[in-house]
Formats: sequence, C-alpha cells, structure tokens
Amino acid sequence: ARDSGEERQLRQERAHVRSRLPALLFQEGNTTCALHLQLALSNIALFEFPNNWPTLLEDLVGVAAGGEQTFVVRIRAIKTLRLCLQSIRHRRIVVQKPSAKKGAVGANGNPMLNMRNLGNLIGKAVHERKEMHARACSIFGALAEGIVNHAQTAIVGGGGGIDGSSDVYSAWQAESLLVVGYTKCMTELSPMVEIEDSSADPRTPAVRKLLESLAQICEAVKTYPATSAPPALASIPSILQEYTMKMDKVYRASLLCCISWMRSLPQLFAPQVAHALPAVVEPIFSLDATVLQSMPVKRLMNMTGFVRMVLMCPMYDERRKDSMSKNAVLSVLMGGRSSVSSDTDSSHNNLNADHGVIEARSTVTALLAEGTIQRLVEALVGKFLRLHPEELQEWEDDPEGRFETDLAEKVLLEADGISPRHCGGALLLTLMGRETDRVARTLLELTQRVYQQLPPDDVNGMLSRESCYRALELCHSAMVGGGQRRLDFSEWFRTELRPMLSRMDLGERTPVAMRAMQARAVQVVQAYSTSLRADEFAVAFESIARLMTAPDLVTAFCAARCVNQLALLHVRGTEESPQLLHVREHSVLALGNAFALANRSESEECLRVVLMCVSGLVEVNGLYLEPVLQAIAEQLPGLWERARDSVPIHSCLLSVLNHLIMKMGYSTVENSHVQTVLFPLLDYCTDITVVNRAETLLEDGLRLWLVTLVSSRLATMGPSLNNMLPRLEAILRSGLEPHLSLKVLQFNAILLGPQVVEPLAAVLREMLVNLTSCIHSGETDNGDTTMDDEGRSATGTDRGLTTTRNAVAALNFADGLMQMFPDLGLSICSPAVSKVMAALPGKATAAPLLEASFHSFGRLLWTNPNSLDEIFANDPNPDEKIMSIVKTWISVVTSISMVVMLSPQAQKIMFIDQKGTALSLCSAVCRSPRVARVAGRSIIEFTRKLLEVESRSKLDLDALVEATSGTTRKVVGDGPLGDSAARTAEVLKTDPLLTVSLKEAWENAGKAMASV
Repeated sequence: ARDSGEERQLRQERAHVRSRLPALLFQEGNTTCALHLQLALSNIALFEFPNNWPTLLEDLVGVAAGGEQTFVVRIRAIKTLRLCLQSIRHRRIVVQKPSAKKGAVGANGNPMLNMRNLGNLIGKAVHERKEMHARACSIFGALAEGIVNHAQTAIVGGGGGIDGSSDVYSAWQAESLLVVGYTKCMTELSPMVEIEDSSADPRTPAVRKLLESLAQICEAVKTYPATSAPPALASIPSILQEYTMKMDKVYRASLLCCISWMRSLPQLFAPQVAHALPAVVEPIFSLDATVLQSMPVKRLMNMTGFVRMVLMCPMYDERRKDSMSKNAVLSVLMGGRSSVSSDTDSSHNNLNADHGVIEARSTVTALLAEGTIQRLVEALVGKFLRLHPEELQEWEDDPEGRFETDLAEKVLLEADGISPRHCGGALLLTLMGRETDRVARTLLELTQRVYQQLPPDDVNGMLSRESCYRALELCHSAMVGGGQRRLDFSEWFRTELRPMLSRMDLGERTPVAMRAMQARAVQVVQAYSTSLRADEFAVAFESIARLMTAPDLVTAFCAARCVNQLALLHVRGTEESPQLLHVREHSVLALGNAFALANRSESEECLRVVLMCVSGLVEVNGLYLEPVLQAIAEQLPGLWERARDSVPIHSCLLSVLNHLIMKMGYSTVENSHVQTVLFPLLDYCTDITVVNRAETLLEDGLRLWLVTLVSSRLATMGPSLNNMLPRLEAILRSGLEPHLSLKVLQFNAILLGPQVVEPLAAVLREMLVNLTSCIHSGETDNGDTTMDDEGRSATGTDRGLTTTRNAVAALNFADGLMQMFPDLGLSICSPAVSKVMAALPGKATAAPLLEASFHSFGRLLWTNPNSLDEIFANDPNPDEKIMSIVKTWISVVTSISMVVMLSPQAQKIMFIDQKGTALSLCSAVCRSPRVARVAGRSIIEFTRKLLEVESRSKLDLDALVEATSGTTRKVVGDGPLGDSAARTAEVLKTDPLLTVSLKEAWENAGKAMASV
C-alpha cells in the first residue's frame, strides 16, 4: 500500500511538471532561463513521450503555428520541438531486468546475455520503436505545411501581420527564422518516417510533395551572394547583406534536410537528384576560388556533403543496380528492414523500373563521365585545396599558427569541415573511393601538367603544385594501397621531392609559395613513408632532419613531425632493419636540431610536436645515445621551466624521461641534470590536491615513477625515493589509479622493505576488498540494461572502482606482497582473497580475473593450508564448493594458449604457475581432511603429471628464476636495471613455491590420502 501511495504521488508530481513547464517556458523573459527550460522539456520528452505525454509534439507545433502568438513564442516553440525530436530520435530502448534468481549462473541472470531471450528482446524493441516513431510522425503534415508557407513568405520578403504588427522587416525576420526552424525539425523527424513499401504506404504522396518543395526552395535561394533584395524589403538600408545571410541559412537547412531524407528514404528522394545535384555542383565548377572561399564554411560543408551522399548511395550507382534486390533479400533474411523502398510487383521491390531511380543514376553517371569528373577533380584541387592569400599572409605573420591550423586540418579531416579545405578534401576522397583509377589518373596528369607548363619560379605555379601535392598526400592510401600502386613514388621522390628537400637556402626573402612547396614535400614524404626504399629512406631522413633548422618555422615543425614518424616506423622488436640503422646514424644530428627548434618554439602545440620528436628519437636509439646523454640531460631543465601549467608539455616531458630511463637505466636517473627535472616533474604530476591534476597527469606520472623505481640503485637514490612516500600514501588513500599506485608501492617495498607497507595496512586491507568487490559483491545490479540505435548495450548503474583492471591489479599486488612478506601479506590480503574465493563457485568470471584470483589464493593457501575449510565453514555445501574451486583452478593453470605453445619462455612461466598450484593444493591435502577427501585424487593426479613434465624438461632453480625475473626486465627495455632486479631474484630464490620439492609434496599428499 505504501508503494502504491508513493507511485501515485510520483505520477501526480510528474503530471504537475508536464502541465506547468510549457507555460513557464513561453512566459519566461530571460533567454538563458528559457534555454534551460527547453532542455528540461526535451529531457522529459525522452522519458514521457508517447506513453505519458502523447500530445507533446502536437502541442508545440500548435504554438509555433498559432497566429495569435508573438513571434518570440513561436520561434521558441519550434526550437523546443527540435530539441524534443532529437531526444526522441536518439532514445535508447530500456529493458527492465528481472530480479536475479538464487543460484543463477553468470552475470546475475542478465537476460542480455541469455540467447534464448534474444529473439523476444529484439522483437519487443523493434515494436516499441516503431510505435514511438509512428506517434512522432503525427506532426509530419504540420511541419511540411509550415516549411512551404514560411519559405514562400521569407523568400519574397513578406510576412506582414505576424505578431499583430505591420512591421514588414520584423515579420520577415521572424518568417526566416521559422522556416529554418521548421526545416530543422523535419530533418530530425525524417529518420522516423519508416516507409517499407512506397507504392502502398498512404504517406508516400505527401513525402514526395515535401521533397519536391525542398528541392524548389534550394533552387530559389541557391545564389550566393544574393544579387537583389525583394521589392518589399528594398527600402530598408543595408538589407542585401542580411537577406544573403538569411537565405543562406534557409539554403543550408533545406540541403541538410535533403541529405537526411536521402539517407533514410533514397528511393523517394531519387526524382529530385536530377535537379538538385547539378544545381549544387554548378557553383563548384563556375565560381572562382575567391567567391567559394568567401562562402560560409557550413554552406560548403552541406554542398559537398550533399554531393558525397549522392555518390555514396548504392541505389544511385548504375554499376550496382543488379545487386540491390539481393541486398534487400539479405536484409529480410537477417531480420532487418531494408532501407530500399520502391514500387512493388507481387509484393517484391523493383528498383530498376522506378523512373526516379533511373533518372538519378543517369545524373550521377553524367557527373562521373569522362571530362566532367576531371573538371570536378581539378576544381576541388585548384579552388578548395589551394592556399589562399589570407593563409599565405598568416604564413608570414604567424608561422606557428599556420602550422597548428594545418595540423588541425589533418587531425579533423574526418569531421568534414572546419575549413573549405576540409570540405573539398572530403569530397575528393569520396570521388577517389568511387572512381579510384580515373581520379588517380586525373591527379597524376594534373600534377604533371602543372609541373611542365608553369615556370618553376612562378608563384602561381608553385601554389598550383603545392595544391596538387596536397591532393596526392590526401589520397595516398588509394595511390599506393589496396595491392595496386598507381603512383611510382620512387620516381617522384628522385625527380621532384629529393631536390626540394635538399634546399637549405629558403630564407625569409624566399617567396612564401616556395617555402610552402618545401613544407608540403616534407608532409608528402611522411604520408608515403612506407613506400621509401632503404636507400631513399636514408636520404629522406637525413634531409628532413636537417630541415628542422630551416629558417621557415612551418617547414621546421613539419620536419620535426615527419622525423618522429620516420624514426618509429621500422621499430619491430629486436630486428635491426637497414632503415633503423640509418635512423641511428643521424639521430645525434636530429636531436641537436630538435632541441634547437624547441628553443625557437613559442606556442604550446609546436613545442609539443618537437618534444614528441625527441621522445621518438630516444625510444628508437636507447643505449646508442649514451655518449650524448649528458648533452640531452642539459636541455631538460630549460624545457621544464617553460612548461609552467601546460598539460601537453608536461605529458611530453614525461614521455621523454620515460624513454630516457627505460632505454638507459640507472645512469639516466642518477644524472644531476635529469634529477633537476625528474623529481619536480613527479611531484607536479602526482599532486592530487590540485584541481584536475588527477584526471590529466596522474596516470602518466605514476608510470614514470614506476620506471624510476625499477631503474634506481638504493645507495644513490634511497633518500629521494623515501621523500616521495608521503605522496604515494595520499594517492593510495584517495583510491586514484590503483592499477599503477599499487605497483609503485610494490616496487617501493622491494627496494625499501616492509616498513613502507606496514603503516598502510588498514588502508590496503579495505582497498583490496573494495577493488575486488566486482567478484565477491553479493549486490545485484539494479540498473536497467539499455540498447541504443547502434545496438550497443549499456548499464545504468555506475559500479565505481570495481573494474576488471583494478581488480586484477589488486589481486596481483596481494600475490606479490604475500610472496615478499608472508605474515604481513597474509594479514592485509586474506580478507579480500577469501571473499573472492568464496564467491567464485557458480559465478561467471572473466579469464583475467580467474587467473589473478588463483595466483593470489595460491599464496594464501600455502601460508594457511586450512584456508578452504575456513572460507566455506558456514556454507551449506562446503564439499561441493571446494571441489568446484579445485577443478576450476586446475583447469585454468593447465589451459594452453597459442602464445605458450610458441614461446619457451612462456612455457617456463606456465610451469612455475602450475608448480605453485600443485604445492599449495598438496599442502592443503596434508593439512585438511576435507580437502583430501573431496579433491585429493584430482590434486594428486595433477601433481603426478606435473612431475613427469619436470623430469622431462630438467628445469633447475636458476632457469625458473631467470624466466620469472625476465618478465621484470621487459619493463625497462635496454638499459641496466637498478637494485629491484637483484632483490626480485633474491626473493624468487627463497620462494617456497619455487624451491620446495614437487616430488616430496606429492609423496606427502599421497600419505595423507592413505590415512583418509
């Protein structure tokens, strides 16, 4: 009764919010408050529509269409409607989890993991989504009518009478905003209009009429800039510029809506392709570069995006027309709805008979016809990719800003448009994917023609060549990839690129175009670096390393970025390739030039690029740089002083020091110049009292700390390491980054002894229990499982620290602590490990967690052989649980992966794990009659087989210690290790799970079994 009362009150509160929120929204005078109310309403729509608020969308459309409302209210209503449609369209399907039944195995009975429920789940989800979309589409007619009416009024400059006013200008402004708002709402609604059979669906005529209207609107407002204003607005001063801006927004919104309809219902949009595609492409052909560059980037994005969508639509591809019906059948067989909607004959689609589709294919074929596609490619290269005057001026005035802009364009190309170059580049890549051979041939012919016809010292010719090089760089994957080389890069490198890279005389008086050519040549070599032969690689690396001293800063930074990639390109394990030898031959030169460039750098991003170059060179050379370690170390204090509060610079310094220490060992740690930076940097990065420090630098700082510990000698570094312990305690108490902080504590304990751990015993005991609670927690996940539009599942409950990675780290720490200090480790780790083992029987657990759990429990069981009896002392079925533990444990340690089969080192490590398991279980058999009775036979048989392996392999203690400590050496790479390696070996040599005789344990277990 109480629950029903609470539910009733909750329903009443929700109803009150639904009734009051719209009125508050439309009465609010403050725009910021109104925005928050709009967002609140859209969030409510996510949960309440359509079941609890079925009229929400109609109510908002009604307000937007109401002539008696002020235009402020109407515009606010249409914007709110768009937000609500966005929420509804991206709504996830919520699946209520049934309560977990007692004894359910695996993920608490989660139905998402139960294949028997999958069919019902998908069917229910599809049905619910269809119902929600159908309810939302009830506003389609009102939106379509609003788009047409408001567009007509806005284009002709009318709109008198809105807001009860005769102010033509204000009315026109409102009409312009409303048509954009209505069109954006339709863009959100279009994916929800699901028409499976266009010939039978009654909505088809209305959709076709809307799409025709959208195409007509695009045609009416396509001119940019507008040549004249409507007569009704002609008397208003400076109206032409504002009219251009308003009509541009109408054009962009309409074009984007067309793209959305083309994506969801390509067949219904097909009749408009014949008119819309030429109209969109025509400005690219006819307008000069200056006019195109003056257009808003969003307009260019939508124009090139529309062309790309047409080219990528398989329905409009003449070559794929015969495969469309097969794809539709396959979609039906897979249980999905085909995106192909077409006229049917005997309930089957027949796209090839659709006049609109045929006409669309003919239009696309004409665009890609010989001669036309060449014109389009040349227009994209010459108008979109070419450096324009403002960029050349930026090159002169702010070279670092120019480099950062160019770098951002590379990174964000897939975002499709922060500049005209993005838009043209994205369309060029689409053309290359559609007509690879012809586009590749066109680019090569264009580059050759520009090279031959224009004088080499002509500025216009240089800029044309630079744009051609940029296009070839952009399309490098298609030019030399896919098993077919369409470009002879060796010839290009020999005849054009190499002479350009070797020039060191391009100073400030050299034309910017020539410097831009050289910078582009560097980036082309970087893009095609895998195509360089060994001899070409040597020339390229040396030339580009020298260019880091180029007077032109853009070229120098491009060279630093390229050197970093070339240096790391051929690092493959211990293989000494010719390219790697060439890198090492010129690395001292490259490092000197890089540090010199760092001193010339002023911006944060440019300095980051240079430091990453330094880090890459150090990584690839290792001990080969030891003769110049002092020179490298002397550069670090100055860089540390420049870092200030820059997160990227601190990250780069961390990377440089990581590689220096990993590759050169304790000689780096003990260098006075390195220490000037190392410990202040560690202190800075691990200071969790500073806001956001834990989120930005703590993890990298802990990694450097760990590498420093592994490479330190106690005699020289002991005081410095001791001084860092209070900081480590603070990090451990906060629970931040436990997968690294526990490892740092473990290596501190190896070097400094148990006194490091003892003061933290209580903290560690609680921390280990919390970190492993994802295994032993008896709580059920009460969050709902959801599935989004892409079919991904998510969970609504945040499980905090109980992640797999942290749990594995906690268990590994427990294993290591009990190995080093058995009594201290037992007192700290026993509660967590015992809880984990008690929870394992009947529980689906990931393999990494199982392995780590049994490693740590092996230590616990050896130290306390009665652990199994104690863990299951109050369990109603102890024998069953103990047998389950033993069987699972033996199964885990005897499972052989492909890595183990191929690696002798991995086989030794696997034997060490198996021996430790056998010794621990045998000790339990000797001390626990219950274990002997329940699982003694299995344990003895497992140990007997392991004895046979040991006798065949003839492994001695030194070989096992070497195998185990070899794993530690992999942490630091080439350089000499610190004292932790020797101390680890000492611990291993006295480890009973390595030194105790396996045969003796087997015999003692057999005697115990006989007595039972």
